[in-house]
Amino acid sequence: MSVSYREKLAEDLPKWVDAGWVRPEGAAAILAEVSDETPSRQNRIVGILSILGAVLIGAGAISFIAANWQEMPRLFRLGLMISGLWAAYGAGALLFQRGYDVFAHAAVLLGSVVFGASVMLVAQMYHIHGSPPDAVFVWAAGALLAGLLMGSNPSLVLSLLLVCFWGAWETQLAENVFWPFMPAWAVVAAVLSWRDCDYGVKLATLAIGAWIVSLGYTLPGQPHNDLVVGIGAAIAGCGLALEVVGLRVGDYGRLAVGLGFCIAVAGLFGLQFIDWHQELSSVIGYAVVVLLVSVAAIAWGLRTHDLTLSRAAYVAFAIEVVGLYARTLGTLLNTSLFFVGAGIGVIVLALLAFWLNRQLSLRTGAKS
Repeated sequence: MSVSYREKLAEDLPKWVDAGWVRPEGAAAILAEVSDETPSRQNRIVGILSILGAVLIGAGAISFIAANWQEMPRLFRLGLMISGLWAAYGAGALLFQRGYDVFAHAAVLLGSVVFGASVMLVAQMYHIHGSPPDAVFVWAAGALLAGLLMGSNPSLVLSLLLVCFWGAWETQLAENVFWPFMPAWAVVAAVLSWRDCDYGVKLATLAIGAWIVSLGYTLPGQPHNDLVVGIGAAIAGCGLALEVVGLRVGDYGRLAVGLGFCIAVAGLFGLQFIDWHQELSSVIGYAVVVLLVSVAAIAWGLRTHDLTLSRAAYVAFAIEVVGLYARTLGTLLNTSLFFVGAGIGVIVLALLAFWLNRQLSLRTGAKS
């Protein structure tokens, strides 16, 4: 938040207190919260830089060891890896005790990176044969355990990323759906939710959304984009039910609405632009659905102050328009008619939304 905004608040709040719009204690609380925001932002910057520094140090250490691996005695190699691992975790524990949590998280993350490198190098040193993705899974389990024991969210997020990499690798090797990804993802997502790691939960939501979309291309007899659309619609419906009924279990209703919308739209995109056997009339029909659902999602996002959903819907609307133009480039007349019809439809929806808002305002004014 800029200094000019804080100064403007300091000027306006006394006026609002005099007008009776804000209570004096409320004005003091607002100014206190605004004043506390800059330090928290600075702490976030310090945290980001510390994490990046830990990753770079870990990458440098791994590169150095790998470059000189053959020249080191085997016992020295093991001692170097174990000492580096415990030095990082020990530093993290000490920093947590001293109250330097920002740097402690970076130290724990460094330890998790060193653990992964140790797993790979030990397997190479003792010629341990097996499936290469299994080493990634062991690394993910180690990062998860370290994050749990030491209370470090960055290490938990690393575990999530490794689980996703492990699942993608296994899927590529099997050329089929890798179902064990689901329970592994669920465990890491549950831990992230229990730790109240907001950005981790969002990453986990994005990961499961991408996995569900991939089912359309990994299930036997592909593609199955219609199934993806159905799953997305079901998830969004459950989220809407939670929101409408008022069962606000954290932000899970809102997350479900956004996740379901993105999955369903991705499936509809696949039906239009990947399943090229579709008739032009079907493509136009799917496009109408995407545009209407996008407009509805924008309206719902604005109503519930869910800016993430609104922005996703804006992006979906734009992609649909551009993709449809590319898909129907050879039939410009149909394309022009569709765009005109879609534009009129959106304008009608805008007028309807304007009328509803006006009626609501009039009713509110009449009651007051």
